[in-house]
Parts: sequence; structure tokens; C-alpha cells
Amino acid sequence: SALGNIHPDVVEENQKRREGFIDRKKKKKQKTNKKQTNCTPVTDAVISTMLSQNTTAANQNRAFAGLKEAFPGGWEEVATADTSLIEDAIRVAGLAKIRAERMQNMLQIVKEERGEANFEYLQNFTSTDAIQKELSRFKGMGPKTISCVCLFALGIPEFPVDTHVLRISQKLGWVSASTSREAAYEYLNDVVPDEHKLDLHCLLVTHGKWCYNCAANGKPQFKPKEKWTCPLIGMKSGKMVIKPKVKVEKQVKVKKEEVKHRA
Repeated sequence: SALGNIHPDVVEENQKRREGFIDRKKKKKQKTNKKQTNCTPVTDAVISTMLSQNTTAANQNRAFAGLKEAFPGGWEEVATADTSLIEDAIRVAGLAKIRAERMQNMLQIVKEERGEANFEYLQNFTSTDAIQKELSRFKGMGPKTISCVCLFALGIPEFPVDTHVLRISQKLGWVSASTSREAAYEYLNDVVPDEHKLDLHCLLVTHGKWCYNCAANGKPQFKPKEKWTCPLIGMKSGKMVIKPKVKVEKQVKVKKEEVKHRA
């Protein structure tokens, strides 16, 4: 695809993710009595995604690495630690007190309910709705965060809508300029084909950070390594009013075939 040609590293990383999902499923089927206390990919994704809210990817990664370093005993140790120590470990991401309290509260609740301070049990859930309902009861777990956990940790075809995805979707006319992020998620998650959700989401996020044409105010976070013409220039679909799941504004029709072509 056009975006994939510009950002081949994104496509390669997603292929590794898919291989990881397949490998994890194989291991899950293998009968073993050995408990892997340090293998917590779902919990890692839940905490990491919480840390990504209202901060940069660099600060998110530094905060998560700080947690891992400060608490080598894993999430069980985080659940029982002095909250101030958690704050110190993640301070670089900002809102340290709120994040630390919410994070620890979540881990303490699942520890009390299930005997372990982690979210690996979500791998046994059989429906996306059940996972969303389970995670939404925790403070700090909004629709985008939950959608990211489903997509990146569980391999469930979801289409999270962050600021970059929303901006480019509005620019392309996939949704109207007044559409909220929540409404855009409801709509785009329906019309984007499942097989393209992972790649399209990641490509739009990356493109929004690097492209002068698609970045906020024309100021990308990173300067492109090579000169290229944005392949999204001039692309726009016809308008229509969709049948909403929730109250939404007039939006723009995106045919699945069009999304397939652009992914």
C-alpha cells in the first residue's frame, strides 16, 4: 500500500506482532503446570497504554521501563508497594499521582478477585464485549485505551481512534470535522475491515507524526528521513448520513473497498 511503502517499519513491526499472537496461542494450548509469573503481556499492555495517555511515546516508554526497573518482582510487587514509589518510577509521563493510584487500584482489585495481580485472565474471555465490559469498570480505562489493549495485547481486530487517526480521518472526509473521537471510533470500527485494522491504525498514527501534510498544524513531531509526497493528498470520499449506534453528527461514508485500497 502507499502508506506501507512510506512506513515499511510499521508493517514489519505488525508482522512481528501477528507472529507473536500465533506463538502465544500455540503455547497456551500446550499443557504445562509451570507458572510463568514474569510473562504478563496483557498486563504489560494495560499498564503501558494507561501511561500513554496525554504524553509522548518517548515518555511513555521511559515511564514503563522505570516501573519494570523499580519493581523487579513484577505486578504483584506493584500492587503492594508504597504508592509514592510508583509515582517516582513513572513521574516522567506526568500525572504521576493519579496514574499510580489508578494503576495500583486495578491490580489490587484483580488480586482480590482472582488471586493474582495481573490481567492475563482476559485471554480466556470469549467475546470482545466481555473484555470491554471488564476493563471499563476501572478508572482510567476509556474506550481508546481498551481498544488498544484488545488490538495490541490480545490480537482482537479493533480500530482505536487517537488524535492522529481522528485528524486524518476528518481530513480525508471519512468522518465530519465536528465528529468526536468516541463517535469516530464507533463508526470507523464498523467500516474498516478487520484484516486491515492493525496496519491502518498504526500507519495513520505514524503518518500523523511524520507527515507535513497530515500533522497537526502542519508541524510533524519528527522530520521525515526522506523526501516524499503524501499519498493521501487529494483523497476524499462522498458524504452521507450513517445510521448511528450512538448520537453522532452527519458523517462521511467510507466504503470498505476504499479503506482496503488505502491501507
